[in-house]
Amino acid sequence: MKILKTLLDKDLKDSGEVSVEALDRALDVETVHFGPRIRHLVRHFRRRRASLDLASYREQRRQLAANSATAAQMTVRGDRAYTEALRRCAPMDREEEFKMARRHEFAQQLLITELRGLGIDEQDARQLLRQPAAAIRAAVDGRRTRRKVDRKWLDGFIVQFEQLRNLYVEGALHIVLGTVHRYRGLGVEVEDLIQEGNASLFQAIDGFDWRRDVRFRTYAQYWVQQAVLKMLYNHARTVRVPIWVQKVLGKIRRMQESERREGRELTVEELAERLELPPEKVEWVLESRRYAVSLDAEIGNEEGSSLARQLADENLEPIPESISPGNLEVALGEAMADLPDRERQILSARFGLDGQEPRTLVDIARDFGITPERVRQLQIAALGRMQKPTKLKKLEAFVE
Repeated sequence: MKILKTLLDKDLKDSGEVSVEALDRALDVETVHFGPRIRHLVRHFRRRRASLDLASYREQRRQLAANSATAAQMTVRGDRAYTEALRRCAPMDREEEFKMARRHEFAQQLLITELRGLGIDEQDARQLLRQPAAAIRAAVDGRRTRRKVDRKWLDGFIVQFEQLRNLYVEGALHIVLGTVHRYRGLGVEVEDLIQEGNASLFQAIDGFDWRRDVRFRTYAQYWVQQAVLKMLYNHARTVRVPIWVQKVLGKIRRMQESERREGRELTVEELAERLELPPEKVEWVLESRRYAVSLDAEIGNEEGSSLARQLADENLEPIPESISPGNLEVALGEAMADLPDRERQILSARFGLDGQEPRTLVDIARDFGITPERVRQLQIAALGRMQKPTKLKKLEAFVE
């Protein structure tokens, strides 16, 4: 174990931190020796109360991102802040993916060992380590054990484990962006799809096994795509349709598009034969293609015209039947009969009740030899008198 001695004696800094590069050298062993190597490293880290120098590693990744053409090309329309943050995250290449997977497994095993010492079994510890650092520390606080545990060092390493997972995710964010751009304009905002895809990377990290010699991006691609599709299936429609139905509809759409290029449309029977489903089920699936339409949706080019305005209200009494027999001019005359002459004339001229065009305050003021402000005051006084219940009752039949 000479390399371990070198790691802790030569590469261990005065601050108690070990560089990520030194950890990589210690973990660079054959697969069959990786398990024993991790156990030895865990013991040495616990004995020395060592931690990882993630700050230097993050700075190295930022410098790499500044010179990376791939990171510079990643953009999100309409979200400049996210785009700028994304450009500071260098994508992981194949070598970095495997190194990061080994670092993650080492840090996870170290914390599992500590949590087992606090009375938490391994399975529960693995589930707990999928939570944020605050949740892990809350679960650890208050636990008593016979074995002496350095809580301050443990809390610090829990935070470092979260930081390491975040760095792992940052190196794979370009995978999400590439997937999301294929599903633009399908009823869900791009920002929401990105958020869902980013969250799925944590699931990919927990399930990834670097020993299978498969790239992390290949494995994570599946999780990201499933998360994005699930988001679309659940939120693209106002009325939720089962996921299996939407998948069948997707297959039908692709089949129909292929046949339309050849100038024909597939029948229900042909679709059923290709999908290996009963024709009745295919018809039922096709009926689910109906989308909900908002009643406020505009119709035509007329401003203010909406679908709701085109629908009849069955509870309303037809206007011809709701208006009592009588003449509007006569009813207005009766309602205005007891108004002072000048107020009655002002209302008639102002609102065109005399059959003429409505006149302005200035025109009426000129006729009466008073100021426009005085005309406005008389108008308000007249309208106030017209608000009496007896007068309103005479006119309410003419109001729609």
